[in-house]
Formats: sequence, structure tokens, C-alpha cells
Amino acid sequence: NSIWNLGGPDEQGYSMREQGAMIHGILKKDGEPKLLGVPIGIFDVIINGLQWAADTFQSEKLDDAAELGRIGKYYAVEDMLTTNESEKYGKTTLRQHYEYIAENGQEYDPYTTVFGNAKAKAEFQKQKQEQ
Repeated sequence: NSIWNLGGPDEQGYSMREQGAMIHGILKKDGEPKLLGVPIGIFDVIINGLQWAADTFQSEKLDDAAELGRIGKYYAVEDMLTTNESEKYGKTTLRQHYEYIAENGQEYDPYTTVFGNAKAKAEFQKQKQEQ
């Protein structure tokens, strides 16, 4: 009995770089955003290394880690956006979602790239003012 805000009214999808720049602006950080682009091939290096170690040492934990890497790569390379207006159910844009989190915080949401909570924000602002 819960409502999930799926597929907001945004006109476009945002790349991770665009999301990072958006978050940088919402948080009113000084200077340019410090974003690091990493080639998608790095997934293959990590996955293959973990799988080799899992096979060599007969490690179920390393095998699980390799599988998580495969899942991560899948979500990194596959398009998850719809272009069909009838499939966009949410009313909150990504910017509005991030602005809400920046103002109010949230404990944990596995479906977003922003984490934080109101208590940590208040403590950070207090420390910043004391400097």
C-alpha cells in the first residue's frame, strides 16, 4: 500500500555528468563541479579480475562481487528511460527531488544518487559557520 513516483515529468533524461552538475548547483557549491568520467570498460576489468579471483580461490563471495559488477554494468549501459508519455507517472521532476533532499535530507533511497539527512546537514552548516 504505497505510492511510487515513477518516471517524472522531465522532458529528457540526464546523464550522470548532468546530474552531478545539477546537484552541484542545488547545493550551491563554489566553483565548477569536480566530476570524473570513467570509461565503461573499467567494469570489464573489475568484473574479469573478480571472476578470475573467484575461480582461482573458489570464493563464493568474490563470485557474488563479480555478479554485482555485471549488474552494475547492465544498469550503466542500458537505457532505462521511456519516451512514451503514457508511461510517465510521476509528478516530481528530478531537480525537485534533489532540491527536496538537499533541504530536508533522507536516510536512504536505493533509487537515487543523493544521500543525506537533515541532522547531518545541520551539523555541517554549524561547522561551516564556526570556521
